[in-house]
Amino acid sequence: MKAELRDIRAAVKALKALADVNRLRAAALLAHAGRELCVCELVDALGESQYNVSRHLGALCAAGLIRKEKRGRWAMYALVKDKSPLADYIGRLVRPRPCCAIIAGDIARLQGRLALRRKGVCVVGGNC
Repeated sequence: MKAELRDIRAAVKALKALADVNRLRAAALLAHAGRELCVCELVDALGESQYNVSRHLGALCAAGLIRKEKRGRWAMYALVKDKSPLADYIGRLVRPRPCCAIIAGDIARLQGRLALRRKGVCVVGGNC
């Protein structure tokens, strides 16, 4: 019973984090990418300020949906890999096609931004 209660509380916390448009967009981009993204790549794809994107990513981290890894001056984010229904839901927002025009536009901008990587690594951002 205690494990079930802990699971439902974690799900509620995650759903509250996803209840913000920009957080949902960021989670969808991470699901679409299927790999780590630099915060500056997310900033460019979302068209939001670095401060706002970092704040939203922090809330997603606190909810246990994504993980952050620092690599020098770069901050890399990725979805937490699990098989929960919530993780499946986030994945379905972008596969096999995006759920809406806003996320489709975010994905298009992200793909353009990812083309700037060298050897699979972000080299553009300097303030990350």
